[in-house]
Amino acid sequence: MKALHVQRAKGIGGSERHLLTLLPALGRSGVDVRMCVLNAPGGDRFVEAMRDSGVEVASLPAGPDLNPIAVGRLVAEIRRFRPDIVHTHLVHADVHGQLAARAVRVAGVSSVHGTPAFYSREPFRSAGRLVGRLARRRIAISEHVADFIRTKGLGPPDRIRVIPYGIDVTALQSDDGARREARTSLNLADDDFAVGVASRLIPGKGHDVLIPAVGAAARELGNVRLLVAGDGPERAVLERLVEQHCAPGTVTFLGFVADIGPFMHACDALAFPTKPELSEGFGLAALEAMAAGRPVVASAVGSLPEVVDETTGRLVPPSSVDALASAILELARDRALCERLGVNGAARARTEFPLEKMVRSTIEVYDEVR
Repeated sequence: MKALHVQRAKGIGGSERHLLTLLPALGRSGVDVRMCVLNAPGGDRFVEAMRDSGVEVASLPAGPDLNPIAVGRLVAEIRRFRPDIVHTHLVHADVHGQLAARAVRVAGVSSVHGTPAFYSREPFRSAGRLVGRLARRRIAISEHVADFIRTKGLGPPDRIRVIPYGIDVTALQSDDGARREARTSLNLADDDFAVGVASRLIPGKGHDVLIPAVGAAARELGNVRLLVAGDGPERAVLERLVEQHCAPGTVTFLGFVADIGPFMHACDALAFPTKPELSEGFGLAALEAMAAGRPVVASAVGSLPEVVDETTGRLVPPSSVDALASAILELARDRALCERLGVNGAARARTEFPLEKMVRSTIEVYDEVR
């Protein structure tokens, strides 16, 4: 079986990290996979990472949101690779890729990775419904996303399949030596309680709630630290917010982190303070933290309660500085609780979200449509 995946990329976020896990695993399972990147500024980082993973990549210019030239280029790419399945991700690739697949009569599958508000207005509403008619299956990465697809009419209910993100837990496990090395590299003392956050620095991710929450927690317990992995347009704003709410040395901005493992190993807990308006489809960083044996403090919004529960972390009301600070302090004061939640998280990641289950379910969808 041959599968061509298509996605517009301008960096490496959650959906890109998902593909960097899924495609090599599909290849190991016997699927001949190829990635076609509709390359926007910054997308070269994803192209290079995918090639480093051993997957063949074609890079095409993304162009504008509606780009007939991209359809023609994708038609040519499909004819070169001759796949059984064209699997598209996110709206730009969905529209252009599903039109190209239909033009050459190749079965199309579309993965929906979030619940963006733009599907409530034109022309995105019509574009999403068109893709739902063209694609033979729409994969939702959570039940929350599946409900969104049904509510917005983005696909016939009988074509929707829920396949949560999966993860290789063994790849994120560490020993005491690796943890000490990771913490030393980040100038963390043995008794520091390091809260990590791993996401793009964009509105809606909740950094503007987390920073004052960490500041408040650090005023009660002087050993609370915040490690910020990721970069984006909000960095300067957030750095000013740190100056307002946190003592010097409390917060460290790490920029883009290519290898998330050592970062997770260095942390004592991970924060996922997403706001409702962001339309979070899954919360991959939360699952990565669980796989690494770290408790997660997450907003109780969207799909996050499907991933995190009270046995693996803490769910707090979104946009509440006080609730977030209280949850951080609870964990910082009770290291035994932290350890128990982390052990439970690793077990949940292993049993509920294994990589093998995601791969098997994806191949089953391919078998349904080809």
